[in-house]
Amino acid sequence: MTKQISRREKQLRNQRHWQAHVRALQQSGLSRAEYCRQHKLSYHALAYWQRKLSGSGSNGSTLVPVPLGHGLSQSFPRPDRAALRVILPGRLSVEVGDTFSPTTLLR
Repeated sequence: MTKQISRREKQLRNQRHWQAHVRALQQSGLSRAEYCRQHKLSYHALAYWQRKLSGSGSNGSTLVPVPLGHGLSQSFPRPDRAALRVILPGRLSVEVGDTFSPTTLLR
């Protein structure tokens, strides 16, 4: 009689498998591509699990405060320009005008 493994147990086993590889990659000093070649792993699967296990769901980007110089603060508001523009990799940007609604931004 074979023991059936529950779906949750399979998920946990899979997660532990990838946690071990993520840790090993970090300690190896290798690039992700080289680590995947040596261990015959999917590059994209390892990248997914790195993001998932980091808890951020992001690509490792961090936000940093940017102080405004004296000259910059005098140039706002301009109707043709956003008060804040964040340019992200791959043709994406986020623009927030000086009269934005925090409630709308939160939504």
